[in-house]
Amino acid sequence: LHRLDIPSSGLVLCGTTFEGYYSLRLQLDTKRLRREYFVLCHGLAAAELTKVAAKVDVAPDPSQRRSVNDSGKPSQTQLRLAAHACEGAEADRYRMSIAAIRIFTGRRHQIRVHLRHVGHPTVTDAR
Repeated sequence: LHRLDIPSSGLVLCGTTFEGYYSLRLQLDTKRLRREYFVLCHGLAAAELTKVAAKVDVAPDPSQRRSVNDSGKPSQTQLRLAAHACEGAEADRYRMSIAAIRIFTGRRHQIRVHLRHVGHPTVTDAR
């Protein structure tokens, strides 16, 4: 029916019956299908950070990183701060946040781009 997180190794959404297939197809077509994630990011994010609406730039070369840019496609990410985490000695403590994220648009690298845009890149983002 659909591959979530195209073209990464995301889940493949399948219907095992005709009824299941058409129910999923309806949810997908009417944008009722929800994609939710838990993400570990750098820094202590404020609880007030609940939404990022920024255009994700489509880089001309697939090897280039995506970024927020006025020429990009509209993208919307909803965030809910789940927890703060700290590691290390008191003097040089490493601070992180765990955020529950729901994406309403499925742009490539949207979560990484949006979190980097608001100053809390994912811990696995090399940039």
